Amino acid sequence: MNKSSQWYQTFFDGLYAKVLPKTFDQQTTLKQARIVKRLLRLRKDQRALDIPCGLGRLTIPLAQMGLDMTGVDLTESYLWRARRLAKKNHLNIRLVHSDMRDIAFDSEFDAAFNWFGSFGYFSDADNLAFAKRVFQALKPGGRFLVEGINKSWLLSHFRRRMEQTVGGVRITYLNRWDAKTSRVSCTWILCKGSKTERRQISLREYNGSEIRFLLRTAGFRDIELYGNPPLGRFTRHSRRLIAVARHPSL
Repeated sequence: MNKSSQWYQTFFDGLYAKVLPKTFDQQTTLKQARIVKRLLRLRKDQRALDIPCGLGRLTIPLAQMGLDMTGVDLTESYLWRARRLAKKNHLNIRLVHSDMRDIAFDSEFDAAFNWFGSFGYFSDADNLAFAKRVFQALKPGGRFLVEGINKSWLLSHFRRRMEQTVGGVRITYLNRWDAKTSRVSCTWILCKGSKTERRQISLREYNGSEIRFLLRTAGFRDIELYGNPPLGRFTRHSRRLIAVARHPSL
């Protein structure tokens, strides 16, 4: 796998670290955590892997629901903040600094999830390799959940330029679509006060049939798709795509 300098190694520092905590309010976070727990059919004390976990936004409420949580992320400053919040809430959460593709867990978890569009960071080969690593990390019968934007919806609503303000940071998005690779490349221009940063991001987007094929290739079975509103029937018009796949039982 090519581990040379890539956008995701530096993107999440700087002004984006002020944007991420304000992207979802507490009510939305709790709602999403409950969806994860429900779709993965998790019970108290079962072990779950949040990968990547970022600031622990979902890791921490799921631990508060009684799950034995492990979070993995590449951004050390996020893990430090997650550890501090876990300690404040008297939670014992394992937080691991690692590239998602380098995890070496073996049949440790009852479930794993990848939430908020981070599945397509890498090349097609590396995305598949990551899914295989998750497959190895799960116990037989364990489930893997992937959530992200639906490529079919994105193409019908694609805009080359967008703007919004999050957490006091003004963000301009300059988007490009590559039909050959199914990747959206975006220049983020982040401004706060006199500070301006330009960051690049590139994501491989999937539709329902593509994510189903990838997960099956990684070894998963019984793949179910959900759209929006949460847990609604998935169609090509669904804005978000949730895939839940099962590790075959022995």
